[in-house]
Amino acid sequence: MSSPSSESEHSPSTASQLTGTRRRRNSASDDELFGPRRKRRAVDPLVRSGKHAARTIYIKFHPLTVLQYGLEVLTKHENQEIDTLPSETTDKNWRIFSDLLKLIPEAKRRLMAADGDEYLLRLASAIEEGLSAGRSDDTNGLKKAIAEWVSGREGKIPKNSKIGRGFHNKITARLLAPKRFNINDTATLRNLRDEVHRPAVGEYPPFLYLDFNINQEDLLDGLFQSDLLLKAAKHVLIGPSSADSLEKTNKSTRLGNAALNGMKEVTFPFIAYICAQVRFALSSDEVFGQNALSFDIYTFYRNILKMLRREELAKDMEEIRLYWNDHFKEDNDDEEIGTMAQILAQRAGAA
Repeated sequence: MSSPSSESEHSPSTASQLTGTRRRRNSASDDELFGPRRKRRAVDPLVRSGKHAARTIYIKFHPLTVLQYGLEVLTKHENQEIDTLPSETTDKNWRIFSDLLKLIPEAKRRLMAADGDEYLLRLASAIEEGLSAGRSDDTNGLKKAIAEWVSGREGKIPKNSKIGRGFHNKITARLLAPKRFNINDTATLRNLRDEVHRPAVGEYPPFLYLDFNINQEDLLDGLFQSDLLLKAAKHVLIGPSSADSLEKTNKSTRLGNAALNGMKEVTFPFIAYICAQVRFALSSDEVFGQNALSFDIYTFYRNILKMLRREELAKDMEEIRLYWNDHFKEDNDDEEIGTMAQILAQRAGAA
């Protein structure tokens, strides 16, 4: 008859069950017992760049088409078949291509190399994967975060469900309904919920404004400055924990998506992207996209981006961009007074 004590001494799983804890591997023999360790899959840097492109360059595009077009233009320019490169202001595909080259510095050299065709296909595939994954990551993350941020005394928004959002809930309805709709009126709210009335994509709702307040006499006042947008931006660029505070970013929270991709400044496409993601998170729509049953989020994005790039409003829009930048500045005081700064100053003085 075997002794229970001897069995427990020779059975790691039994010991773990008794203590209620998960036993750590401590030898090669454990691999035989538990099976080989599962290695964490490394993220392809090009896929990561694709995610960042969706956020900061353009929310959705066909990478292969853009890359082929850009490469053709570069080749013609190098062969002196054309004198000047296209304008980034008027040529959308060229603007996207140029921004991709800034995001991925080695891309131009690789595309123009002898094996450029092979790299082109790999790059296009990775970017396409990243574009989709980036939108999906942010959609899922913000769905939960937005629910926490807007829930309050009036009620709570379910974190993991779109049911009970949009015009099915007064909390989100107040943030989504343009000024011309009185959601305190039962019939109006019902018509919005039943889509008898549908806000136009070009009508800017309160959630885009500072304190959710729309000044009808000055529609630029507070536009794109709501705390909800800035929290969402921090959630996406830096990380969920950083969104809890809108104070100046410090180094302990700096290593997020922005740092990994060398992002130094907020771009207009990023502002438009956050507006679109927040709009979707507040809504009851299940699909992020364009179909007959949901709000056309891509047209909403394009409308806001067009607004941000309006030449007549360039000064106002730049002030908005700088306002966002102020919330993402890294505290560099330590570097300015540190040894590295002194060495650089000494070298500059000796030159």
